[in-house]
Amino acid sequence: MLEEDRPGDVSGQSVYAVFKESVETGIFCGLATERDIVQHPNWIFADLTEHRECVSVPPNASVTRALKIMDQFGLGALPVLEQKQFLGVVTKHSILNMLLQRERTLRKKARILNKMLADEHEQIVSWSAKLAKLHEASRSLLTVLAHTSIQNDLLQMGIESLSELLEARYGAIGILDESGGLQHFVFTGIDAEQAERIGSFPQGKGLLGLVIQDNVSLRLDDMSTHPQSAGFPPHHPPMKTLLAVPIARHDRVYGRIYLSDKENGEPFGKPDEDLALSFAHSLSLVLDNAREIEEVKQARQSLDYMAHFDHLTGLPNRTLLKDRVDQAIYHAHRNQCMIGVLFLDLDNFKVVNDTIGHTCGDALLKSVSQRISDCLREGDTAVRLGGDEFIVLLPDLSDTQDAAKVADKILELLKSPFLIERHEVYASASIGISIYPHNAKNMEGLLSTADGAMYYAKKLGKNNYQFFTPEMNNSAQKYLKLEKHLRRALEQDEFVLHYQPQVDAKTGMIIGMEALIRWMSPELGMVSPADFIPLAEDTGLIVPIGAWVLKMACSQARFWQQNGFPVRVAVNLSSRQFHQVQNQQQSRHPLLDAVLNALDEADLPPELLELEITEGILMQQLDATMDILNTLKNIGVRLSIDDFGTGYSSLSYLKRFPIDILKIDKSFVNDITTDPSDKAIVAAITAMAQQLKLEVVAEGVETLAQLEFLRELQCNFVQGYYFSKPVSSDKVMSVHQQGIFAI
Repeated sequence: MLEEDRPGDVSGQSVYAVFKESVETGIFCGLATERDIVQHPNWIFADLTEHRECVSVPPNASVTRALKIMDQFGLGALPVLEQKQFLGVVTKHSILNMLLQRERTLRKKARILNKMLADEHEQIVSWSAKLAKLHEASRSLLTVLAHTSIQNDLLQMGIESLSELLEARYGAIGILDESGGLQHFVFTGIDAEQAERIGSFPQGKGLLGLVIQDNVSLRLDDMSTHPQSAGFPPHHPPMKTLLAVPIARHDRVYGRIYLSDKENGEPFGKPDEDLALSFAHSLSLVLDNAREIEEVKQARQSLDYMAHFDHLTGLPNRTLLKDRVDQAIYHAHRNQCMIGVLFLDLDNFKVVNDTIGHTCGDALLKSVSQRISDCLREGDTAVRLGGDEFIVLLPDLSDTQDAAKVADKILELLKSPFLIERHEVYASASIGISIYPHNAKNMEGLLSTADGAMYYAKKLGKNNYQFFTPEMNNSAQKYLKLEKHLRRALEQDEFVLHYQPQVDAKTGMIIGMEALIRWMSPELGMVSPADFIPLAEDTGLIVPIGAWVLKMACSQARFWQQNGFPVRVAVNLSSRQFHQVQNQQQSRHPLLDAVLNALDEADLPPELLELEITEGILMQQLDATMDILNTLKNIGVRLSIDDFGTGYSSLSYLKRFPIDILKIDKSFVNDITTDPSDKAIVAAITAMAQQLKLEVVAEGVETLAQLEFLRELQCNFVQGYYFSKPVSSDKVMSVHQQGIFAI
C-alpha cells in the first residue's frame, strides 16, 4: 500500500507493506498489521508506520533470531530486507506452521516404525524413545506458541497433536473467560455435521466442572459409573473412557483438556495423564504469556493515545498534527493543490471559567470540539492545541473559498447556546486562515500566519474569520456576502427576466425570444449574471431559480400569444437542473416535473418553449440524458444546443440526441469577417447542420458585415446587439410592433 492510503476492511492475518511514492519502485516505510489498524482506526498507513522503528531481518537469518527480534520489539511480523530491498514478510504464524508440519511428519514416521516393531521388545523400546521425542517436540511447539497470543487455530493444532499422540478418538480444549464462561472451544474426532446436530458445547457443569473447580486431573475407565456424570446430549457419539486435566498456573485455572476412548480400546494410563498434564502446563504458560501481552498492549495503547490525543476532548494533539500536516504538504505539492489551516480561539473563554467554574469550562471545550468536528469532511483534522485554542487542517483544497466556507460554518454552528450543567452558555470564536503554499510552506509557518490572522479577527470585533492576506480575505468576504444575498433574492422577488429577439436572417422577422435572468439587489445593485450564475451552480440554488425562470418565461410567452405575438421563448438549462437525483416518491425526473408544471400553469403550447442545453450536459450520464431529452421531445418542446463549437462538438451525439437547433457561440461570430479560422468553423457548422436538417442560430451578431456573411452561408437565424439588446418584458411588445427588422 502507499503511505497516504487508508485501510479498508482487514482480516485477522493481513500484513501490509507500506511504500512511499510507488509500490513498485518506492521506498519501503514499514509494516502495518491488523492489530495496528484496529488500535488506530482513523490513521492512514503513514501514521501506522512512522511512529515505530522499522526492524527487519536478512533472508539468511535463523528462525530463532527472528523470534527473538519479534519478542524484543513486541512484533508479530518482520520485513525481510536485503540491502534495503523489500523481499517479503515472515510472521510468527508462518514459523509455527513450519514447525507443526515438521512435527506431523515426525509423528507419521514414528507410527510407521511402531507398527513395524510392535511384536518385539526392541520395537517397544524404539516406540518409547520416539514417544519421548514427540513429547519434546510438543513442548517445543508450545514454546513457540508462547511468543504470541492464543487463538483458535493454534489450539486446534494443539488438541489434534495431543489426541494423535495419545491415540484418542475424541479430544477437546476449553478456555474460560474471566467470568468462567466458555471463551474458546476446539475439538477433534467429531465432524462439523455432528457438531451442528449436537448444538451446544459442554458448559462444564458435570465431570468437567469438577476438573476446573477442584483443579485436579480425572481418569475414568467408564464415565457412566461416576456419580457426577451428566450423560450426553442428543446426537452426541457415545464415549466411555475419559482423561481430563486442568490448564492451570499459580492456582489460576484457564480451562481444561479432555480426551476420550483410545483407538486400541484400552483405558488411559498414568503415562498418558502425565503427558497430558505436561501439555496442559505448557499451554498454561502460553495463556499466562498471552495475558501479559494483552496488558502490555493496553498499556502501550494508553501511552500512544496520550502521546497523540488530547485527554479532554479526544481530538488529536500537536504531535499528531505535525504528522498530518507533513503528509498533507507532501500530497499537496505532488498534486498541485492547496491546504487550509484554521487557527480558532474561543472569545471570552476566561469569563466562562471565572463565572461557572473550570469543570463547566472543560465541558464547554468538549462540546465545542464536537461541533467543530461536525463541520469537517472525512479527511479533515480538528486539533486541540491547548486551552481554548483549536486548529483545523483542511487538505486537498482546490479553492481558498472552501476554507472560508468551513470557517463560516463553524461560526454559524457555535451560535446556538450550549447547555452546560443547567447553564445556558454562549460561545463564539475568532478564526485565522492560512493557505499553503501562498502563506507558508511548513507547519510552523502555517500556524504562525494563521495565528496572526486570528488576532486580526479579534481586533475586528471577534466572532469572525480573517485570511492572512487581504486579497484572499476580500475575495472570501465578497463571495459569502453575495451568497447570503442570493439565498434570499428569490423569495424577495429580486429577479427579473429580459428577452433578446432571435431574427430570421432572410426576412428580418422575430421568430423567438431568449429569456435571460437579471438580478437587481436593493443592497448590491445590478449583479452581473457572470458573478451570480456560477455561485448559484455551486450552492445548488440554480435549481429553484431555474424552475422560477421556466414558470415566468412560459407565462410571458402565453401572454404574448394571447396578444397576437405567438413567438417561442428559449430558456437555458443548467447542469444542476438536468442531473438532479430522482427520489423514490417522484414518478418522473424533477426537471420534467418543472417543465410540465410551467407549461400547465401557463397553459402554453409546448412548441412555443425551447430549452437550451450545453454540450457538457449532454455528455454526462448519457443514458439518463437520452431518456429525458426523448421525453421532452415527445411532449413537443424544442431542444437546442447552446454555445456549439466550444465543447465536445461531436457528430455522434448530434445523430443520437433529438436536437432541433444549433446555436453558434458568439466567440466564433466576433471575428467572422477577419479571421479565416472562424470563417471556416462557422461555415462547417452551418453546412453540417443543413445536412442533418437542423436549424442554426448565430449569437453575438453586432455588425452588418457579420450578418451578410451569415446570410451567404444560409444561416437560418441570428441574434445580437445589431438587432436588439436584451430588453424587459414590457418593451418586447414595442419591439414587435416596430415590425420587421431591416435586413
